[in-house]
Amino acid sequence: MKPKYSFKTFLGDIGFDLVGCILYAVGINCFIMPQDFASGGVSGIALIITYLTGLPNGTITFILNIPLILVSFKILGHMFLLKSVKTLAILTFCIDILTQPFPKYTGDPILAAICAGLAIGSGLGVVYMRGSSTGGSDFITLSIRKLKPHFSVGTITSTIDYIILGASIVFLGNVDAALYGCVAMFVSAKVLDQIMYGGNKGKMMMIITEKGDEVANSIFATTERGVTIADVRGAYSGQPKQLVISAMSKHELPKARKAAHLADEKAFTMITNTDEVFGEGFIDPRDD
Repeated sequence: MKPKYSFKTFLGDIGFDLVGCILYAVGINCFIMPQDFASGGVSGIALIITYLTGLPNGTITFILNIPLILVSFKILGHMFLLKSVKTLAILTFCIDILTQPFPKYTGDPILAAICAGLAIGSGLGVVYMRGSSTGGSDFITLSIRKLKPHFSVGTITSTIDYIILGASIVFLGNVDAALYGCVAMFVSAKVLDQIMYGGNKGKMMMIITEKGDEVANSIFATTERGVTIADVRGAYSGQPKQLVISAMSKHELPKARKAAHLADEKAFTMITNTDEVFGEGFIDPRDD
């Protein structure tokens, strides 16, 4: 069962998008660009073009995302992409217009990189919490992940980022800019993990319910993760119940939790951290 996308939810998404995009834009306009730092992902390509041509960074980022949107549409689904396009439009406005008058930091580069990472990571966390994204390499990563579930999201993302950082050294001729960009990316990733899931590697949901099939189907329809159902009995009531178990990535937890609640509002849900999960869609057990 999927929740209806109401007007109230839409307004909430707009509010979160605005806050998240302002934070992201502050990281770009106030810390990254004044220092001529490089970055990874599609935003890194947009920065290279901005440095070389002087064209507005937000607009370039949006244009670069158009072919990715067209390619990813059938793979990722229309709702996620439509929400991401909305977020991208707001981000473009925030980068090119809203935060342009904000003061620029031109002091210590390492402090600028740390502050940029804090602002960008916080902004991404706010956006991701509402099931949207700022596009870019997210579209590439999630598309590959959907087609090849055994691929590591971290590996895909890191590979894309390092390729673009390498390209920035070639085009801009500034190794320091790429190194400071790496610092900003590292801080951003850590902040994002802390905001979303406390930096843990995975999650496991255990749900005690009388509607095991409905809960399992709802979780699977939302996350496409495998679900196990076991028959159990309440020690106090003696009534038969079902235990639904599902392991998932950190980013899928909010959607799965909501899906379980929609299927059975009376379900008893437990969520635990998993340091490592081996099997299809997670870590290959043959890897060291």
